[in-house]
Amino acid sequence: MDILAARKKAAEKARSQQKAEPVQPPEPPQSAAGEAPPAGGPASAAAGPVQAPQPPGASAPVADGAASGTGPDSPDEPAEPAAEEIELLSFRLGGEEYAVKVDDVREVLKLRELTLVPNAPDYVLGVMSLRGAMLPVMDLCRRLGITQAARDEKTRILVVSPDEEDVGLLVDRVSGVLRVLPDAIRPVPENIEHGAEFLRGIVRKEDRLYILLDLMKAVGG
Repeated sequence: MDILAARKKAAEKARSQQKAEPVQPPEPPQSAAGEAPPAGGPASAAAGPVQAPQPPGASAPVADGAASGTGPDSPDEPAEPAAEEIELLSFRLGGEEYAVKVDDVREVLKLRELTLVPNAPDYVLGVMSLRGAMLPVMDLCRRLGITQAARDEKTRILVVSPDEEDVGLLVDRVSGVLRVLPDAIRPVPENIEHGAEFLRGIVRKEDRLYILLDLMKAVGG
């Protein structure tokens, strides 16, 4: 009986020790490389694709529109340059305001004594000496077929060079220099009958009209 009691007591003691020991969880399976899989499982894969690492020296990806310069912050296109103004010399002729390009005028002279030229056209008043050279002087009123004004102390001679040859143009008086844009020059109206073939256009400046003269045609034969 003592032996049976001792065995029973030993069996109960062994069972009590097994209940007291904690149960160890099973170890996670190992991957092929010997490392445990990342935590989160499928949840981490659902977070989105992983960007591939960039090789050394590669530039970062650029947002749409940034490379082409079409994004909202792209600079505006350069504006077209403004048109250059034209300088004109205005003068009175037969009660009207006329003008020629300043670049075509060599100088402005006071009226001088002229030498008549035989068999010259009626609009050629004569010639004068200018720094040792003979300068033909033309009456623009007669050339254009308009009424000429009386000559006085304000009468001037414009020395022009439309075709590499100097010519003097007799005008009533010189008004001054004005600057206009190219689009301020309008075509010659069709109702102008006298001298229309010698004109380049009509210039409007500060509510005043100027008749732009075509020097090549005006001084030609």
